[in-house]
Amino acid sequence: MSAPMASATDRSFAIERIFDAPVERVFRLWTDPALVAQWWGIRDCTIPHCVLDVRVGGRWRIDMRTSSGALYRNQGSYLEIVENIRLIYSDEPDPELREWAGKPPGQSRHTVTFTPDAQRTHVHFEVTLASVADRERLLALGMRGGWTQSFDRLEQMIGANHAG
Repeated sequence: MSAPMASATDRSFAIERIFDAPVERVFRLWTDPALVAQWWGIRDCTIPHCVLDVRVGGRWRIDMRTSSGALYRNQGSYLEIVENIRLIYSDEPDPELREWAGKPPGQSRHTVTFTPDAQRTHVHFEVTLASVADRERLLALGMRGGWTQSFDRLEQMIGANHAG
């Protein structure tokens, strides 16, 4: 007997932010690898490798090195791109991460929606995990906090380059 499939709501979490920049700029900050490498990841990390092939079916890979020296390889593919409106991409967990203890979670789907609000941009970021268990596990490991730190870094970058 198989268990019923959990709804997407039970498998997901969302973060909402308003950035003080026009939607075209915020979308570019999510799609230009040179810019993504400046804000993506947790506080005090570096991004030694960032390649984004921003087209449906294109692959992305971002390697994050923490201040303690741990390397986290993140990768997936783009599923939907509507310029200045929405990005949907898969995230394929690195099976080698020690945190998985040999049991990596399933692939997740990230949906980023950009809504103009005068000269600001409302971003709705939703992560849908493969299972409820994956959601609970990744939240316990700090996934929401990590993304919140990324958004804080993005906000600081926008504020520092407000004229740009």
